[in-house]
Amino acid sequence: MKSDNINDLINKVKSNNEQSKIQKIVPVSIKEIEEIQFSFYIEKELYKKLKLKSINEEMSMKEIMNEALRKFIC
Repeated sequence: MKSDNINDLINKVKSNNEQSKIQKIVPVSIKEIEEIQFSFYIEKELYKKLKLKSINEEMSMKEIMNEALRKFIC
């Protein structure tokens, strides 16, 4: 192979690498409230209603559960 062909190939590979960046940098979010993971079973119908409410209210299921627990306990 000629030197020109090799240099052309090297330049082509370098240009392709610049275009295909796959890693996205996202800043770490700082949580205002300390959280722990907690799991439990709920009735299937309650789960369906919770999921529908989550969609209708545009809130996460976690937010709805935390709000409900705060109202019940506090």
